[in-house]
Amino acid sequence: MEFQYKKLMEENDLKLKELPQDAQTGISEIAKVLRGIQMRERDGKKVLPATLSKIKAMDKWIAYEILDHLHDTDKNDDEIPFEAEDVLNDVKNQENQVDSKETQTGLKIEAELDKLLAAGETKLSIDELRSKAPTTYSEIWDNYEDGEENGIVTSKYSLIEDNEYEFNLKLKK
Repeated sequence: MEFQYKKLMEENDLKLKELPQDAQTGISEIAKVLRGIQMRERDGKKVLPATLSKIKAMDKWIAYEILDHLHDTDKNDDEIPFEAEDVLNDVKNQENQVDSKETQTGLKIEAELDKLLAAGETKLSIDELRSKAPTTYSEIWDNYEDGEENGIVTSKYSLIEDNEYEFNLKLKK
């Protein structure tokens, strides 16, 4: 992510310690947010656009603080738009929402596979999955790769492609 405040600092040959206290505090807040985001990205979690917008708003505020400093004005009377703690809480809440959605999807898939096995359906084509187990079909199709092992494994079932677009449903032991 490119920051306006960094560009201003480079263009005007400014060091962090030369900036006003508000700008230094804002830069510290962005650094905290970026560390938190990097930790989450290492765990495979994505950052939502709303979070990036908040970081950009923080950056813009810092840039205005630097411009005030450069022009010896005080036009930026506003406080920093977001504190690092608030942005990181939003990121954490977003993760919980995603985890909840994944859990709901997993439960729907297990219910669909329960129903298929109860009906004696163990060999299914991709078209049969589409009509009889739409959530399962969507997950498989969204992640489908030609020539690779495709399917879904849950805590109770395995539904693995054994021939092209033909899937075998088994109860795990």
